Amino acid sequence: MNARKELFTKLAKENYTILCPDMLPIHFALLTKVIKHTHGLTIKVVSPKGREAKDEGLKSIHNDACYPALIVLGQFVAELNSGKYDLNKTAVIMSQTGGGCRASNYISLFRKAFAKLFPTVPVLSLNFSGLEKDASLPLTPKFIVTAITAIQYGDMIMNLSDQCAPYEQYPGQVREITDKLLDELTAQIGTRKFHRLKPNLAHILDAYRVIPLPEKRKPRVAIVGEIYVKYSPYANNDLANYLVKQGCEVAFPSLSEFVLYCAYNMLEDSRRYGIGKAKAPIVNWVYRHYLKKTREMNAMLEGTGFHPYEDFEDVLKAADEIISTGVKMGEGWLIPAEMLAYGRNGVCNIVCAQPFGCLPNHIVGKGMVRPLKKLCPELNVTPLDFDASSTAVNQENRLKLMLSNLK
Repeated sequence: MNARKELFTKLAKENYTILCPDMLPIHFALLTKVIKHTHGLTIKVVSPKGREAKDEGLKSIHNDACYPALIVLGQFVAELNSGKYDLNKTAVIMSQTGGGCRASNYISLFRKAFAKLFPTVPVLSLNFSGLEKDASLPLTPKFIVTAITAIQYGDMIMNLSDQCAPYEQYPGQVREITDKLLDELTAQIGTRKFHRLKPNLAHILDAYRVIPLPEKRKPRVAIVGEIYVKYSPYANNDLANYLVKQGCEVAFPSLSEFVLYCAYNMLEDSRRYGIGKAKAPIVNWVYRHYLKKTREMNAMLEGTGFHPYEDFEDVLKAADEIISTGVKMGEGWLIPAEMLAYGRNGVCNIVCAQPFGCLPNHIVGKGMVRPLKKLCPELNVTPLDFDASSTAVNQENRLKLMLSNLK
C-alpha cells in the first residue's frame, strides 16, 4: 500500500473528521456524502458567520495572500479553535486547481501556520493535477463517476432554486424544497438509483414547478468571477440573497461549466504544447460525454419556463470573439467568455466578483469590460472587489449603481 492510501485508510479507520471550506452549499451537501461512500471519510463543511474567520485569516497569513486563501485559512483556524473537535482526530482539506493560480501553492503556507497552531492536524489536498501526491484524495473511477453525477444534480437544483427564489409563495419555501431534494438524493448515494440521471433530474424539475413563475420576470443578474468568491455566500457577503431582496433574479454559471473548462484546457495544452498527449484521448472522451450530459439537462428545461444554463460550446465561441483560449491563468478566458455569452442571450446585468490579490482574474474580469462593451454595448457590468477588510456597505453602494441601470 502506498503512502497516500495508507494515510486515507488511517483517517477513515480512526474516524477522523475532515473540515472542508464552504463554497457551494448545495453541491457540497452531495459531494461530502459521495466521499463518505467512496472513501469512508467524514467530511464536514465549515459554515462561518460574522467576522471571526476573516479576522483569523488576517492574523494567520501574510496580507499579500489572495482573499480566498486568507478566508479559507481563517475558517479552519476559527473552527479548530472552537473546542468542538479532538485535534488528534481532525484534518482539513482544500482544493488545488494546479494552474497558474498561486492558490495552488498556498497549501504549504497552511501547513506552516498549522505547524505552530495545530501540529497534529494534517492538511490534505483535492486536485486533478497530480499535486501533493502523498496527501491528495485518491481519485478512483468510482469517486469520479459518482462525483460528476452529484455535480449535475447540484447544478440543476442551484439553477432552479435561484430562478424560484424571487417568486416563492412564503418565506423559506425554496429552502424547504431544496433541503427535501438533498435528503432524497443523499439517501440514494451508493445505490443504482443515484445514477439514473434523467428520472432524478425530472423529479427535481417537478419539485420546483410548484412555484409559479410570472409571465413578466424580474431582471436577471448573472454572477461571474473567481470560483470561490462568486459561489461562497460567506466570501461574497451573501451577494445572491442581497440581489433577490433588491428585486432581481440571480443566475450563476454551472459548476459543470468549470469542470468542462478545466478538461478543455487540458486538451488545449496537448494541442498547443504537446503536454499530456498520452491521456488526451481519455480527457477528450470525458469532455464529450460530460458535454452531452449537460445538454440533456438543458434540453429538459425547454418549454418549462425555466432558463437553461449556457451551452459550454456557445461559451467557447464567445471566447473566440474576445480572447485566446490559451489564456488560462485563474479563470482565464472563461470569465470574459461567460459575460459575452450571457449578454448575447439577454442577461446584460452582470456582477464580476474580483477577490483581492487575484491578479489574473482582475485582468480577465475587470480588464475586459471595455472590449466586451464594444462587442455587446448593452452589457451592464459591475466588477466588485472583495477582501477581508471591506464592508458589505461599500459593496452594496457599488451594486446600487448597477441596479439603477438595470437592463
